Amino acid sequence: MLSLVFLCGQKLVSDHSSLRRALHIIPEELYPVLFRAAFLGKKTLVLQDLVQRWPFSVLSLQRLLQDDGRQHPVQLYERANKLCVQTVILGVMAYLRELLEGRPLRKPRLQLLDMTGTHDDGLEQGPDTMSLWSRTVALAKSCIDIARRQCEETAEGSKRKKGPKDAALSSAAGHGSVCVEVRVDLFVNSTSYGVLREALLVGSHGPLRLQCRNIRAEELSLRSTVGLLELLNPAGLRQIDLRFNNLGVPGLNALLPHMARFTHLQSLKLPYSNIDVRRLSPTTEEAMQNIAAQICQLPALKELNLGSSRLSGRLRQLLG
Repeated sequence: MLSLVFLCGQKLVSDHSSLRRALHIIPEELYPVLFRAAFLGKKTLVLQDLVQRWPFSVLSLQRLLQDDGRQHPVQLYERANKLCVQTVILGVMAYLRELLEGRPLRKPRLQLLDMTGTHDDGLEQGPDTMSLWSRTVALAKSCIDIARRQCEETAEGSKRKKGPKDAALSSAAGHGSVCVEVRVDLFVNSTSYGVLREALLVGSHGPLRLQCRNIRAEELSLRSTVGLLELLNPAGLRQIDLRFNNLGVPGLNALLPHMARFTHLQSLKLPYSNIDVRRLSPTTEEAMQNIAAQICQLPALKELNLGSSRLSGRLRQLLG
């Protein structure tokens, strides 16, 4: 059964123009319930306004959408409508543009957008659901676009005669104080590698910064995989899932040293990596010993997946 507050929220978000005029007087405590009502009701215009004016430092989709008073909660990924997820991103972009242009609608507060938990790759995606790959690309393009906007605003500000507001804007943009972090799970393949790499590069000092929790990569070369891992912030990374990359024993031996800095890594998945230890040369025998030693350097590791590998007789060595 839905709560009375949620039912009232549904009524409010049904009229976009009226709600928009009243947003400046709506108590902050009502924003979460209005967000839930707008997101689940696919009221995208209302949703963008709410995100753009979000009065808290954190906006977590998982926390907001799992508490709507339902007696039998729906799985979160079943609610993640494509248009609504895109609208949330657009709302954050609009918020950042206002800050960069020096015209915020209210005191800036949003610092973290948490988009984790809104997908399940184990189930078939519906036509209205935004896939993990699509969300990765959308966020990457947003990071690049807003970083370019920041560069343009900084350049224009330096050309103008700097009054107090312009000087403050230039200082804020130049020191990276205009920033929203996005906690997210990422899925990259050869098609999306270029745009994600650029987003991670510019996002390290841009207004929109990706903080990856879980990353899944498919069919990437060893060089591309290493290049991607080097751009990730090690603090929040919990899972690395590398598939169909044909690493073999030499490739895995070359890759694992680049994971040593991920001290909070809990899950390492390397299925279909063409690892075969049945016929090892002296060189690959030494590589296997190095692999076992490198795995031991991951102190938080709880899961190791080497599916479809041929490891007969070597499990004790790897797990020791």
